[in-house]
Amino acid sequence: MEHTVSRRGFLTGAALAAAGVAAGGLAGCASGAPTSSGSGGSSASTSSDIPGTWDEETEVIVVGGGVGMAAAIEAADAGAKVVVLEKGDHAGGLWMTAGGSCTMGGNNVVQQRDGVKDDNDAWFAAEMNSCEYRGNAEVMRALVDAGADTVKWMEDLGIIWGPISAGVLGGEVKRGLAPEPNPGVYEGGKGTPNSGICWTQVWEKKLSEQGVPIKLGHRMTRLYREADGPVVGVEVETPDGVKNLKATKGVVLCTGTWTDNARMAAGWDPRIVGPDTYGDGGVPADDLLYVDSSGDGHIAAAQIGAAFADMSFVSYLYLFFGARSYWGWGEDPVDWSTNKNYAAGKGLTRKADLYQKSILVNGKGERYVNEASASDPRPVGRGALSENPEMPFMAAYLSLDQPRNVWMVADSVAAAEMKWPLDEMGKPNPKTGSMFDPACLAKADTLDDLAKQMGIDAATLKATVEQYNADADAGVDSVFGKPGPLNKIATPPFYGAKASLIRHTQRNGVRVNTKSQVLDGWSAIENPLEPVASIDDEPVIPHLYAAGELGNALGWRRVHNSLGHYATAARWAGANAAKATAV
Repeated sequence: MEHTVSRRGFLTGAALAAAGVAAGGLAGCASGAPTSSGSGGSSASTSSDIPGTWDEETEVIVVGGGVGMAAAIEAADAGAKVVVLEKGDHAGGLWMTAGGSCTMGGNNVVQQRDGVKDDNDAWFAAEMNSCEYRGNAEVMRALVDAGADTVKWMEDLGIIWGPISAGVLGGEVKRGLAPEPNPGVYEGGKGTPNSGICWTQVWEKKLSEQGVPIKLGHRMTRLYREADGPVVGVEVETPDGVKNLKATKGVVLCTGTWTDNARMAAGWDPRIVGPDTYGDGGVPADDLLYVDSSGDGHIAAAQIGAAFADMSFVSYLYLFFGARSYWGWGEDPVDWSTNKNYAAGKGLTRKADLYQKSILVNGKGERYVNEASASDPRPVGRGALSENPEMPFMAAYLSLDQPRNVWMVADSVAAAEMKWPLDEMGKPNPKTGSMFDPACLAKADTLDDLAKQMGIDAATLKATVEQYNADADAGVDSVFGKPGPLNKIATPPFYGAKASLIRHTQRNGVRVNTKSQVLDGWSAIENPLEPVASIDDEPVIPHLYAAGELGNALGWRRVHNSLGHYATAARWAGANAAKATAV
């Protein structure tokens, strides 16, 4: 049989490739030729089987109960009938586990109260420097210009901001914000491991006041789009079976990241996906996370022809030692209204002396890196060197053969000096405290026994330690030039803590403009030489919006504290969807 590829079918494959997924692994991709260009320009991938009848109908559907709640608030305030779909068993999404801080300037109300002088031009320059000028400048400028309003908006909803701090952009202007405790309004606050819940609780309470339903256990599995026209609804897996929901004004995607989707991640950087699902580039250990970042929004948007931004920087990368996760939930049922039984831990603390007083060995038992390079000073306004895949410390790890089986090794003297929680390590529980995992810890009175527990060659490990101890006596690291003083590994018991690679904080996703509208991917293929003066002149997929990590336009290696920008973009998405002409 002869196979032909239509323009629409061609873009489906192109968009899915851009999203890092295989077209053959997705159901429901449309075929056939497009019709007129319509308001969204020439579009390719559209749904050929839009339901004749719908199970439910509303005006605005928001997919994702994290920052999506901010979008829903704005849509409801604009007079739209709104529903929020959340695939988990509670509202809040991954946002609940965030540190809760954000970097916001623009002479906002907190800066004014604290006497900090700032302006949008200076803030915009700092943001662009932070992302090495790879974020979209127009979107970034719009986010900056609206930032002060978002700070005030959150305050009006019930957030109490703590005193302004340095933030993460560098420079002398303070732009760091974090919620202070506010009993009776939300739990937690500054200094708690997850003050992101402060944001989600005020949003959830506001939606309750507005009468906006949050449908739990509802996972979107596809978008319905008319040929070359608007998105008109979604397919959803619900506790009562698959349903089709119509949205007459728009769908807002706030489905988060795809860092747990190994197939997508491997499409961009195969080094960060290992054969050991729980411990080397995979999701954290079993039953620790309450949500998987599976890329639902990315995949659904790709199926209908969405454009994608630079996704080559998959995520920041953390190495944890002795643990395989950094958040989770205790054994008892969780009270989602207070985030009770939340656990946050990263194994051994990642302070500088952790690397200075120990050595790292690969699966052969050999040192492979200057351990001190993990603690290099952070570049001004950029991410820490040990978090970025192209930087020396992480690049050395990623270059190792898989399975990597990397261990941190120290003796009892160094462990005591570093104040390792030896009692907790002796009773490891991946759901409490530092979340130590038995599979990631070793302790022995001899190096032979330690090597056996770690699954590496004892003779090689002993030779490595002997060389390092000789270098420590000489005061010079003859292998990697690690600065002194070097701590000998000589006094039993000896300790080993296995490294686990965690994908964290995705950068970039579907392309959006300054209204959080999703751009149509066909225009770049159909008109590759046609100049476009502004991102707001690019054709869009009508009635489709995106925000949060899914619609992240912040660029390459932008540092953390992105919550404020995500909330601003979500507010645009909700407000603009509510203003759209109904279909």
